Amino acid sequence: MKAKKGELGYIDGRKKRALLGVLSMAAVGVSIFLLGLFLNKMSNRNIFTVIAVLFALPGARFLVSLIVMLPYHSLSRERYEKVREKLAPGAVLYADLVITSPEKVMHLDFAVVGNGQVLALLGEGRQELSYVKKYLTEGVRNWGNGYAVKVVESEKAFLADVSAMAEKDVDEAEEAKVRSYLVSLIV
Repeated sequence: MKAKKGELGYIDGRKKRALLGVLSMAAVGVSIFLLGLFLNKMSNRNIFTVIAVLFALPGARFLVSLIVMLPYHSLSRERYEKVREKLAPGAVLYADLVITSPEKVMHLDFAVVGNGQVLALLGEGRQELSYVKKYLTEGVRNWGNGYAVKVVESEKAFLADVSAMAEKDVDEAEEAKVRSYLVSLIV
């Protein structure tokens, strides 16, 4: 079963699909090109060549996705369950997030949305905590009034923050927009 954006296993599944897409587009493109050569007496000046070249466009899209995802790995089930157990009622847990901005690619192990808050745990690797927090805060502010955004580097601090989430009345439509925004950032 294919993991959706924000679900456990998404990164590894996305890498496999991207690799399969690159290989299949290359195979189809080369096959069409060779078919055109054989049908047109070894001349590459034919419509088959044009069609084969057009297969490079979706292949390039798959390749870019593969390159962006390659340095990252999906989380273990144990880590995921540890966070899920501490969730407050009504909060939604997202895992395996690779998000992009115009300047950077960012990796978050977890993000929790609920009760007027967005809590996130940075993934491994060198990332600027201040940049990630600023980027998420500005985006969330566009979709939800008064949402607190907190991004941490320590899993221990993240688990403490998730456990301390207090129930708060929030506008359901606004929270749905914040969740949708967060999912839309995922590559």
